[in-house]
Amino acid sequence: MAQREIVTRTERIWIEDGIVRCVVLATATHTLEDAEVNARTVVELAEGRKLPMLLDTRDSRGLDRDARLFYVRPEAAEQVSALAMLIDSQIGRMFGNFYTNVHRPPFPLRLFNTESDAVAWLKAQVV
Repeated sequence: MAQREIVTRTERIWIEDGIVRCVVLATATHTLEDAEVNARTVVELAEGRKLPMLLDTRDSRGLDRDARLFYVRPEAAEQVSALAMLIDSQIGRMFGNFYTNVHRPPFPLRLFNTESDAVAWLKAQVV
């Protein structure tokens, strides 16, 4: 059976091996509306299950303040059990660390340079 994938204005989203996979597209900055659409898409694909997420941000053009706050609201922990962010630069690491330290997501979050390390960490988070 083919896996179902949904493409929004800002992300390509699917579930593989029990992990929500999100690849940020090289589009405009994420807005609050984009964040809401992406979150609804994750809920739809996960069918109500709380799953770990791999977020590939390597092509990201950033998020506006409202989108950043939406992604780390307390209710986000009802859908995401842990978040591994794929980054590819020191600037990405600086942004990711700032995001984590300032906004304090309601789930474990780590930054990775390789998908294999990120997936291994996410699988270790599943209890």
